[in-house]
Amino acid sequence: MTPTESQYFALLRAALWAQPVSMSEPIDWKGIMRIANHHGNTALLSDVATRMTGDNSPGAKMQAKMRDSMRSNLVHQMNLKSILISVVQNFRQHGVEPVLLKGFGLAMLYPNPSLRQFGDIDLFVGLGQFHEACALVREMPGCYNWGMEVDVGRHYNVDFGPYPMEIHRVSADVIDEEENKTYAAIEQDGLFDNARKVDWEGFELSVPSKEFMVFFTFFHAWHHFLTSGVGLRQLSDVAMALHAYAGEMDLNKLHSWIAGMHLTEPWQAFGSLMVEHIGLSQAEMPFYTDKCGRTAQKLYKRIMEEGNFRRDLKFKKRRPKRRVWQKLHSFINTFVDYFHIARIFPKQARRELKASLSYAWAKMWKNKGRTDN
Repeated sequence: MTPTESQYFALLRAALWAQPVSMSEPIDWKGIMRIANHHGNTALLSDVATRMTGDNSPGAKMQAKMRDSMRSNLVHQMNLKSILISVVQNFRQHGVEPVLLKGFGLAMLYPNPSLRQFGDIDLFVGLGQFHEACALVREMPGCYNWGMEVDVGRHYNVDFGPYPMEIHRVSADVIDEEENKTYAAIEQDGLFDNARKVDWEGFELSVPSKEFMVFFTFFHAWHHFLTSGVGLRQLSDVAMALHAYAGEMDLNKLHSWIAGMHLTEPWQAFGSLMVEHIGLSQAEMPFYTDKCGRTAQKLYKRIMEEGNFRRDLKFKKRRPKRRVWQKLHSFINTFVDYFHIARIFPKQARRELKASLSYAWAKMWKNKGRTDN
């Protein structure tokens, strides 16, 4: 770990756990904020930095940028909140009760919710009410929709001006058939059978069960790691959920979900990083082990290289224009990704690669059948 990374994590822990921070050595503010931007928690670090005093505090110009970042994040949240309330009220008037995923549901768990950064709103309605929910949101003023819901996968995208929303019929894409059945049961438990009502600044929202909040937040981070790069914002989300619900979860259920999705080793490696670097109490990290140090170190290196949505960015920018070359580009990119994953989690990489190839093969033959007909 570099000195700048060490300083970054000290500030991140101070922000997450509402603790004072003091550093006597010179602080590389540009380097720290570069890491923060790379990992999607600029507002969190900015809040801590602008409250520091003395010779080590950021200069006036840097502080102005930090305050702009916090102000922009707050305005973005306020506008998303207004849209969320309008959509939920509209749904409820027509008998649709959405469950809030990620975003605001996780922000509530932070010491200062306004500092948690996110870009869109995710609402889960399930398969049964999906088409009705899509029709309702399309009719709302200011809504721009991206085609009919029959043309989409797990969620339907709409925009309210510059503010995106996703209406989910399923909460995650799981292409392995065995794991998809397991995940469907997890989803039924956490989003249907045991969804909760919470008060959010005077407005009632439906959110997942506590076990599902923790599991899904981790599973979402894992999906980012596999496909597009995971940032420390996602790890912070998992840590905040574990801290908020410590002693309130059914750990046997949580363990069965993690094991059922073949994610015990990734869970423990991510947990090691949360304890060692983010500051989560070891007592609040279920199924913690100190025997995955080498794996956790490899994972740390990969996360710091990639950041949030940064995986293989230069290679992906070279995506060719011709369709046949695009397919070859994607094929190569898939193997590049799984090569890096296999260096850290070989068992999971083999499973994911096998599932991806099987899915691609089945999709190709399905499309071929349509063409032949």
